[in-house]
Amino acid sequence: SFLLVFVAGLLGAVRLQAPDDGCPGASSTCGLDGPQNYCIIGYLEEEQKCFSCDSRLPFDPQSNPSSHRIENVITTFEPERKMKWWQSVNGVHEVSIQLDLETIFQFSHLVLTFKSFRPTAMLVERSQDFGRSWKVFRYFSEDCSLYFPHVPKETADSIDDVVCDSRYSGSEPSTDGEVVLKALDPIFDIEDPYAPHIQALITMTNLRVNFTRLFTLGDTLLGRKRRNPQNKYYYALYEMVVRGSCFCNGHAAQCTPVGGRGDVFTEEGMVHGRCVCQHNTAGYNCELCQDFHHDSPWRPGGEDNAAVCRRCNCNGHSDSCHFDVARFEASGGVSGGVCENCRNDREGDQCERCRPFTFQDPQRAPDDPNACIPCDCSPLGSESGGLCDVVTGQCLCKANAEGQRCDRCKPGHFGLRQEDPLGCQPCGCHPLGSAGPCDAQTGSCQCEPQVLGRSCDQNKPSQRSNIQIAISILMCPQYGAIPLEPGFPLQIIPRERNVGLPITWTGLGLVRVLTGAGLRFTVENLPLSMDYQLVIRYEPEVNKPFSGRKAKFTFICTLTTMLLGSVLDSPVCLNSGGRYFIDVTFNKRPDVSCHFIYLLFSFVSVSVAACACDAVGSLSPYCSKLGGVCECKPNVIGRCCDSCAPQTYGFGPEGCKPCDCDPRGSESDLCDQVRGQCICDQDTGQCVDCRGHSTGPNCERCVEGFYGSPVSRVPCEPCLCPDLLQSGRFFASSCQRDPETQSLSCLCREGHSGERCEWCSPGYYADLLLSGARCEKCDCNDNIDPDDGEACDRVTGECLRCLHNTGGRHCEDCRRGYYGRAEDQDCKECSCDRRGTEVTLCPLQSPCFCDARTGQCPCRPGVRGVLCDECEDGYWNMEQGCMRCSCDLANSHSNNCDKETGQCPCLPEYGGRKCDECGENHFGNPDLQCVSCDCNLDGTLRPSCHSETGECNCRPGVTGIFCDECAPGFNDEFPACQECHPCAKYWRLHVSDVERATQTMGTLMPRPSSQPRHQLMLRSLFLELDQIKKNMTEPATTGVDKMEALLDTACEQLQLQLQIMLDYDAERGADAVEEETAKFNSFVRGLSQNCVDVVKYHSRSVFDEGTMLKHG
Repeated sequence: SFLLVFVAGLLGAVRLQAPDDGCPGASSTCGLDGPQNYCIIGYLEEEQKCFSCDSRLPFDPQSNPSSHRIENVITTFEPERKMKWWQSVNGVHEVSIQLDLETIFQFSHLVLTFKSFRPTAMLVERSQDFGRSWKVFRYFSEDCSLYFPHVPKETADSIDDVVCDSRYSGSEPSTDGEVVLKALDPIFDIEDPYAPHIQALITMTNLRVNFTRLFTLGDTLLGRKRRNPQNKYYYALYEMVVRGSCFCNGHAAQCTPVGGRGDVFTEEGMVHGRCVCQHNTAGYNCELCQDFHHDSPWRPGGEDNAAVCRRCNCNGHSDSCHFDVARFEASGGVSGGVCENCRNDREGDQCERCRPFTFQDPQRAPDDPNACIPCDCSPLGSESGGLCDVVTGQCLCKANAEGQRCDRCKPGHFGLRQEDPLGCQPCGCHPLGSAGPCDAQTGSCQCEPQVLGRSCDQNKPSQRSNIQIAISILMCPQYGAIPLEPGFPLQIIPRERNVGLPITWTGLGLVRVLTGAGLRFTVENLPLSMDYQLVIRYEPEVNKPFSGRKAKFTFICTLTTMLLGSVLDSPVCLNSGGRYFIDVTFNKRPDVSCHFIYLLFSFVSVSVAACACDAVGSLSPYCSKLGGVCECKPNVIGRCCDSCAPQTYGFGPEGCKPCDCDPRGSESDLCDQVRGQCICDQDTGQCVDCRGHSTGPNCERCVEGFYGSPVSRVPCEPCLCPDLLQSGRFFASSCQRDPETQSLSCLCREGHSGERCEWCSPGYYADLLLSGARCEKCDCNDNIDPDDGEACDRVTGECLRCLHNTGGRHCEDCRRGYYGRAEDQDCKECSCDRRGTEVTLCPLQSPCFCDARTGQCPCRPGVRGVLCDECEDGYWNMEQGCMRCSCDLANSHSNNCDKETGQCPCLPEYGGRKCDECGENHFGNPDLQCVSCDCNLDGTLRPSCHSETGECNCRPGVTGIFCDECAPGFNDEFPACQECHPCAKYWRLHVSDVERATQTMGTLMPRPSSQPRHQLMLRSLFLELDQIKKNMTEPATTGVDKMEALLDTACEQLQLQLQIMLDYDAERGADAVEEETAKFNSFVRGLSQNCVDVVKYHSRSVFDEGTMLKHG
């Protein structure tokens, strides 16, 4: 029978359909054109040696059992499967069997079981292109050098060497001989089963077996017709077993028919050629990833790695993608999918951003089909035809335009026009003479009261004073404005902003500087190296002139009390990248004692007024006579000491406490009470509104999702773990940068791992490319190694490496061949008795497939027990899988036979294993009646009598009709019947020949009633025969050789005469009978005389020997 057994993926063995017509093809089959005779060499079971082959019709066990088509090799696992086989035409040497598969398969091994002698020479070939080209697997011959002289013999040096094998071509056995071919020789270790040279060995679309030389006994030359000797030489095949797997690259558990073609088999679990792909793969052989699953490269699957094709993440805006190697490598092996044909105005590798001229609606999710909205840009002030930022929607404005839509001029500019490449033109207003911004439509400047001119660059007539400004180029870590020397009186005057009024200061407000005091300004953000004009902005409290002087580079300017600022006469050349300190000192004229209050320095006027010192914030109720400044408690400011100084809080009897806001966690060293960074809570002292992504009571640390050290002046930067906190793909609680390697290290949340938390930890899974995904623990019922990163699929959560003999998507079941409770790690191996278990559910080299919960083995019919180790009642022979007792119910007590021997419980007169024969010491027809033989059981062998004639079967030394007396040559003490002297045995043999001849003659004699005249003659003959017997039974001790010769001659003559009597024709007349009887009478007399002579000769020899001994 032909058994094509294939497995899908790595699962158990199952059968596969053959080619399109359901069977292999053969180039030669006997009896296709009509009956053809053939003979079997050495067929000893039956007398018939020759048979007829008629294959014009298919095989049928009843109507056409002599058909031996190639389809007979398809197995049906019937008990009588050896009743049919394939057989070739007699005397044809070159015959081939070809198996055409429906697609590519992986071949494991081939086993051929022959009914005839195995071929003297043969070879096996394979094709990988549906028969267009062929390669030899292996040659087979007992004499490789004769039939395949150019092929190496036996041992191969490498796994893909083609050699000639001499082990499967001998003359023995004459039937049931096997030829075995393994695609991969087990003596070679295979490191990579997917290596190209390994795949070339085991993949095939066609398999062909070529028989090239018949086995003969040397008694004929095929082709010569001499009594047709060829009819006993042919190829006959019982079974052809082909094992392998449908070629699925490790990505399938079963296969289906290619193209929906029909299948000649109906058994469950059959494997065909088209893989039912898993792991998101596709193709006849699962050789590529499914559509839209190209985020990871396709790889063959295996026991250690399922190599799942990951789904592309296109944020719901595309249905197709492709794999890009460069992107996959650039991402560190995280993602390689590139989305195609993004919809909804999307673009990018993952359709993650809006196309140009659209931007992301902040109120909609990224996967919303309406999330991209058109840019709304003014054509007057925007560039690039209305292009905007794809995230914020901010339009790309011209140089002098601003606004979300670029629909207004920047401050200091006017005349927004589409034709203007800059958008707007500068107003040209002098910064010191302008009281506010210019008109955005006309460009008209708004001058200060003391300033004239279209550009507000002309002063009204007034008194002037001089200031000397010393400029030094230094490198110093200090910032802002500080006193030149400690001890000089300075006072910060906070200013509140009022809607509708122009702002003439920066920072918190102004600082009051008394006469002789100074300030230092740090300048370190110059964009270009060029000449700069130094401008002093101030706010006088009284209309008094003031002048300043300082050493080093001294510049003198006159500050007019009626203006708010003054420009130095000569510009100063300053370089970008440098740090400059500008020291300003204030000197009064000898005859003038007045002060200014500036944005940068102050003057206090002399007046008469009540001190009004705050009782809580001042040290005493007295103030200075010059300016009325009260003496304040620590960190208290104000002329009347009625408020806390900046960077302090808690106005009370002890003064104000420092805020201690760490300026390195904010943008400024000052605590801006209105808008500034790190404003202190007046009650708690904690910093609020920390900027730069810092937080904490003192803005001393970074917010979640950022790393850095505000305390150490390291700015807070976003943690990419692996994306931003707001992206929905942030899987860390914090991160930090290694000071030595400068690499970012994320502190991953539970279930996440990797340098950027881009992977799920071993035992966790999630599709981390989806927004909002989180790694969850794999539900594998504690049947995986939690430290094994490949134990479950990191994307789907499917358990891939179940331990404790479990299986299933969640390791929830015991794997095939094991039973128990998988959730309790209690899966035990099935201990089925293979003799009583279904063959298809008990594969070789693996446990049988019992019930996964109870352990009940799948028993064959007639077998019972949890382990299938006991025959049911009515069955026996556990070694052969339990066969029916088949007792003859009419002749037995029941159908329950002995389970070891199969012996049925027969009624007394019946016997045989099935009670379908007459029993011991009985004979007759068991279907009618069995009669007792009445044989003496002490004198018989077993069986004691012939089952049909009732003749007793006497043991050696016993004779008689009932075997109840000792035979000649044995003493008369029955039932002992001891053998006489060896000489007597020799005589007895020849006497027995005479007796048999006599008995034969007796059967030829006519009955007395019909031949009365021959009766006396026959009696005389019998008397003479009795005398011969008597003479021959007398003892003789010598002359044996001579007597043997005489007896041989007499016996030959007797046999000749007996043959003549056997040819006697009943129609011959009485005269012919009388003539033959006379001849026989004469022969017997001669034989009698010869016997007498022998006796005399022996007696004389004994006497002569005695005389010689006497005289010797």
